[in-house]
Amino acid sequence: MNKATDRSKKMRAMFGGVDPAELAKSPNPAPSMTATTKQRVSSGAIKSMRNTFSDVEKENEKLRQMIEDGSVAHELSTDDLDPSFVADRMVVANDEDFEKLKASISASGQQVPILVRPHPETPDRYQIAFGHRRWRACKDLGIPVRGIIKELSDEALLIAQGQENHERKNLSFIETALFASRLAKTFPQTVISKAIGKDATTVSKLLKLMNALPEEFVREIGPAPKIGRPRWEELAGHFNNGMLPDPFKARVDAVMISADFELSASDERFSAILSACKSAETNAATTGSIATAAKSWIGNKQILMKDGPNALSFQVDAKRQPELAAFLKRRLPDLMDEFELEILKEDA
Repeated sequence: MNKATDRSKKMRAMFGGVDPAELAKSPNPAPSMTATTKQRVSSGAIKSMRNTFSDVEKENEKLRQMIEDGSVAHELSTDDLDPSFVADRMVVANDEDFEKLKASISASGQQVPILVRPHPETPDRYQIAFGHRRWRACKDLGIPVRGIIKELSDEALLIAQGQENHERKNLSFIETALFASRLAKTFPQTVISKAIGKDATTVSKLLKLMNALPEEFVREIGPAPKIGRPRWEELAGHFNNGMLPDPFKARVDAVMISADFELSASDERFSAILSACKSAETNAATTGSIATAAKSWIGNKQILMKDGPNALSFQVDAKRQPELAAFLKRRLPDLMDEFELEILKEDA
């Protein structure tokens, strides 16, 4: 049995109800390719095919394990399902990827079941752990959704929900940060780390970012799939205690109420808002109207921290605290090395 046929049969056994015993039967051998034909096959196409099979096999393995645990896929009315109690994805208008998913399900059926649990508060209803887009697509198409029903605690549901999105790598950076922020309202950092597949240091950075940015403001921009952590942090640097200073807010508000903003994709919305902030910053620097930084002390009034909309600075009185000043000078290179390592780890 060749590998491609073997994988195909496994998929049919998983999703089409084929008796797994049929997998042991050998198919008729496929006609062999001539040497000339083999040479025409591009290495890129072969690599793409291998990657596709690898992704499918990972998903099949997860579902196969569920079936071994006694779970089977059921046809469920989309009206009997409710989303997870913690949203992880932003729903946006004119979502091309979602329209492609709907077209695929309409043409070929729902290939991968969703995961649900009996609703913890409402009898005869279910709550989705993962597969929200498949549920919405089936709902729009007016067809039942295939789902595996499994008893899950709140924590187990959130971990399954987060890990499925992490493995598929289809949540944007800011959607992951927003998901972590919502989880932090109820769950400890250990659960957040498991749910989003990030270590404690990364989780802390995500939460710090979301503490600086109002959630409603982020939602107005949208998922911005092409915008990564550095640019979001750059935008957050213009906020002071969760708010934009007046000169910045005036320009950003003007952008957000424009017709172009409403019709733009979320990446374009982000870029327009960041440009407005930079423009306000340049104007403030020219007129000398940059907002005053918030000041606070670290230690027993040993280090003065100034946290402004555009800069963060630390000040030590080297005459009164020579040993502390020398210590900080000595430690700064090591801290920079540690920072660079963390950045490389996150990017990987």
